[in-house]
Amino acid sequence: MDDKTEPVHEHMDPLPAEPSVDEEEAAATPAGMETSDEQADHIRQLRERGLAHTLVDGGVEARAVGFGSGDAAGTIYKNYYGTPAVDPVDGRVPEDDLDRLRERYVAPATHTALVDHLTEHGVAVLRGAPGSGRYTMALLAVRQAMDTGVVVLDSQAGVRRLVTDDGGLQPSRGHVIEGDGTEWANELRPQLLIRLRAATYGRSPLVIIVDDHVPVGSLTGHVVEHEVTSGMPYEVLERHLTVLLADRPLDCRKLLEHEGLREDLRGRRSMAEVAGLAGQLAQRVRDGDDVDQIVQGLGAELRAKAVRLLGPPGTDAADGANRQQPSMWSRAFLLACVVLDGTTLSRVSRESHRLAELLHGVRSPSSAPAMPLFEESVRDWLDHSDVEFTDRTGQPVGSRHPECLVRVSQPGLGEAVLEVLWHDHSGARGPLLEWLDGLVVRGEEDIQVSAAQTVGLLATFDWAYVREELLVRWASAREHADRRRFAAAWALERAVTDPLLAPRVQRLLSRWSQRRDFQACAKVAYGTRIGAQFPAEALNSLERIAGTGTRSVWDAVREIYAAGSRAQVLERLAQWSTSSRHWLRDDAAKCFQGLSRFRGERAVTAFLKEPGPREHLLLLSRRTLLSSSRAHRQCGWNCMRLWVERAGDEPGLDELVAGFFAELPEPDAEGDRLRERLLFHLRLWDHQLPDGSTALHVKSLLEERWSM
Repeated sequence: MDDKTEPVHEHMDPLPAEPSVDEEEAAATPAGMETSDEQADHIRQLRERGLAHTLVDGGVEARAVGFGSGDAAGTIYKNYYGTPAVDPVDGRVPEDDLDRLRERYVAPATHTALVDHLTEHGVAVLRGAPGSGRYTMALLAVRQAMDTGVVVLDSQAGVRRLVTDDGGLQPSRGHVIEGDGTEWANELRPQLLIRLRAATYGRSPLVIIVDDHVPVGSLTGHVVEHEVTSGMPYEVLERHLTVLLADRPLDCRKLLEHEGLREDLRGRRSMAEVAGLAGQLAQRVRDGDDVDQIVQGLGAELRAKAVRLLGPPGTDAADGANRQQPSMWSRAFLLACVVLDGTTLSRVSRESHRLAELLHGVRSPSSAPAMPLFEESVRDWLDHSDVEFTDRTGQPVGSRHPECLVRVSQPGLGEAVLEVLWHDHSGARGPLLEWLDGLVVRGEEDIQVSAAQTVGLLATFDWAYVREELLVRWASAREHADRRRFAAAWALERAVTDPLLAPRVQRLLSRWSQRRDFQACAKVAYGTRIGAQFPAEALNSLERIAGTGTRSVWDAVREIYAAGSRAQVLERLAQWSTSSRHWLRDDAAKCFQGLSRFRGERAVTAFLKEPGPREHLLLLSRRTLLSSSRAHRQCGWNCMRLWVERAGDEPGLDELVAGFFAELPEPDAEGDRLRERLLFHLRLWDHQLPDGSTALHVKSLLEERWSM
């Protein structure tokens, strides 16, 4: 299913003019910044609580990855068995990595075809689904065709540079470049590939990886299609487990021969998922878990239970022949429990009634199905929903307990129920999405997050349907715009955990960042794990949004910074502070002030000892303090005051701050003015701060350095 372009009803306006002085002063400081950090932390905790219970890595329960490592994301997220994160520069793949890949590699039928194509032509376009193992095959095929090493090329630079003399191709090396999410992947032409053949043939073979949605068209003769056979998942799992459990061959064989495991692998497309599953299974075996117990937690067992709970499609207790089948009410209650897991029974009951009416197709109160009494409902629910009633401490309670919470009994069962409903009960799709939209509009924050993340899970079942029916509508909504916009972002955050969807989510947000009606949603989405996982792309799009002057991107930048990409964010803000575009300078000042509020390891003052980031911090501070905008200058001085105030609590920070202040002024008129302002503010803070002695101490250290 190709990503379709959503209808656009407006054209992009030209860049706005710079604001008047009054407008600039009014908009200088983000409204509510004093409380926004606390609110953001609360929302983040709600999101992470839901994502932590997501089934990842092939169906074994595990804690989902939260924020990435930011600057190290190129390493953390480079998964040779799935969709890799793009390295920021060209780089050679270590031979140890290639040996490890080769040890666990199961060559598909197309491996030989790719090697032969490289040997004959020197360049090949490898087309396949993300996560299908195409990246691993490309690396090892290139290594086989050119045994002196493999270089991974920076995909953002494109392939046109490779035909130049110094374009990046290294003689006697093999090369791989990955085109997912890039503009040039859809613009490949035979003429360019022919030129690349001349540059690569015989001395530096090249594999260009594109996903299965890139049209081949005129590229016939250049493309090698990567295909995964039905038996491939089991072969990959067997190979990985054989390596991971080499010292426990009996346990490995018992696990591989389990019929439940074979059933669970049927229909899997992602080799990245299978590889992750192997790691989880091996760990469970080493922890001493019984094989039957391990397999029972996999998707096939859970799906079978979900089928039993939901019953055959189209049945209801109203039919005399199917009285033992779950009623419409119990089905709706089960779905409400799945979405609102851990919520009070009163809330789950109320929402399940709304959902039952939607599933029944109610158009007026008189046509509503008869609702059973509460006690009858409870017995029905417990018989058909596999849920338990507990208090907030997890102790079992009765249904009439004032704080009775409803919890799904088995981890992973909720996701299985939704998958069965989506694929086996297709008539429920529309009512389910309508009900989830209602939860977002009228629910509390935890309800909104749960509903949005459920939509993200549904998107992994049918990306095109959910995107067109709900995500696009949420992202551009005018009624309840804020709630729906945030819901769309949180749904995409859940969807991006699927390796097959990650490139599609990236492309969607890239398009949204260029369109006014969707920019607000794109900004929010980049402030989730999406921005943490792909910081470079997120900052590029946020720069595009900030440059339009329609909204500040401070909150999204804060999340990317907090996730770990601190040096990368500081470098980008330093670039913004020198831009000729007012709105980029404006956001640089706002973000600088906001980030200076972080303490501990996230504090920007932690970079005062690191040469590279320190230079970016110097440039950002200098440009903000010397800005022609009074509001921007005030942001800068607020930052310096926060640093001085913190220096009284952190031993050794006063010396670092004084040394940094000493380097701020440059040898010119503006530098002299900045020296005067620094001394003035230090004297002022001596009177304003609770511990004014720190400001005086920094001032004396500063004057001493300047006198040297």
